[in-house]
Amino acid sequence: MVLVIAICSALSGLLFGYDAGIISGALLFMEKTFAMSTAEIGWVVAMVPVGALISSVFSGKISDIFGRKKTLFFTALFFILGALVSSLTKTVSSLIIGRLIIGVAIGVGSCISPIYTSELAPEEQRGWLVNLFVVSIQLGVFLSFVVNFTLSRSGNWREMIVLGIVPAIILGIAVFFIPESPRWLVVKNKIQAAQKILTQLYGAVRAEHEIADIKEIVSKDKVNFSALLQESKFLKVIFIGAAVSFFTQTVGINAFNYYAPTIFQKTGFATPTQATFYTMFMGLTLVLSTVSSLFFIDRIGRKKPLLLGTAGILVILLVITLGFAYVSNAFALGWLFLICAIIFMAFHGISIGPACFLIPSEVFPARVRGLGMGISVAFNWGANVIIAAALPSVVQHFGVSTLFGAFFIMTAIGWLIFRYYIPETKGTALEQIERNVLANVKSRYLGKPS
Repeated sequence: MVLVIAICSALSGLLFGYDAGIISGALLFMEKTFAMSTAEIGWVVAMVPVGALISSVFSGKISDIFGRKKTLFFTALFFILGALVSSLTKTVSSLIIGRLIIGVAIGVGSCISPIYTSELAPEEQRGWLVNLFVVSIQLGVFLSFVVNFTLSRSGNWREMIVLGIVPAIILGIAVFFIPESPRWLVVKNKIQAAQKILTQLYGAVRAEHEIADIKEIVSKDKVNFSALLQESKFLKVIFIGAAVSFFTQTVGINAFNYYAPTIFQKTGFATPTQATFYTMFMGLTLVLSTVSSLFFIDRIGRKKPLLLGTAGILVILLVITLGFAYVSNAFALGWLFLICAIIFMAFHGISIGPACFLIPSEVFPARVRGLGMGISVAFNWGANVIIAAALPSVVQHFGVSTLFGAFFIMTAIGWLIFRYYIPETKGTALEQIERNVLANVKSRYLGKPS
């Protein structure tokens, strides 16, 4: 039952991934429909993270007020609207508006889905169940690359975008059949409703224990927005959530998701059809590596794979930086970039990709989990906006080598922060993590069981 619920919730990740990947192929053909400047191309891409940045700031608070279910339904409706506007547009300005609406939907979903699943999942399975959201993102990316390649001969970018409505409709229907978060219900003093859901999921004995544990923490937890931003013990968890979310973007993942076909073409290595074909292998690698993390994230934990994968990403970014600086042969450079991109996706899928949404969903107190997650996701999308909007101009004026050199520096900083500040949270109940937060335990030890 919990698995089915987690899969339904994770559909919002499929929307996220599909749109992140579909624009990389659609851009190649949009430019033939609209005469777009470099800046306009940047903003067509960036309006999704802009919308997501705006909505993520508010979506957590909205879900804390109205519940997780209703907020997920909002995600589905807005994605359908945005996809229709984007695919039917006749002007660049309305295309940008449609992309903005899609971004609003994705920002809400990327905030609420991990929270919802983490609040329903038992602690011994929480890692892989929440990580289904990340798998769904990567599957969405892969499917978008397949669609890009399939439609590349016709160049029908409108059809590429509108196909994303399908998972949105499924999500909208699924929401009517999944329960509300019992932890949110307890916060809202709807104890009987919460107990009924927990009994259906885990049986009466465990439900009684879970309710008692949640009620105990909620009675002590008087956190509000002001306290969250002023007290050191809460600033600590904001820093953890924001850091993981921010550095997920600054390692350069969306340089590959948004612009890989464009970079392939810049090397002279591939035609549009060939470029979209190569990106399918990147997307498949990302899916498989993220799926593999499901089998170890609750045994090995979150932190060890995070450090190992980020170290691997550092090496790949250095190779790409030096390759574009010193390799002049287009064929050799194209193959170098393709191989590095595939290896990058493998490292990302086992490390920072899963950690990005899992760790923030675990460390915030129940009363403000939606708000805290919203702040964390806002840092993710804020970095995404900057990268998506600036990347075409950076490549045009400074070159691909400079771009990936900047990613290398940011990733090195991220690795140090992960090493010294990020806690290991595997196997620890959300209520115990919250006790540690309220007791002002050092950030790297917040996942320590009692």
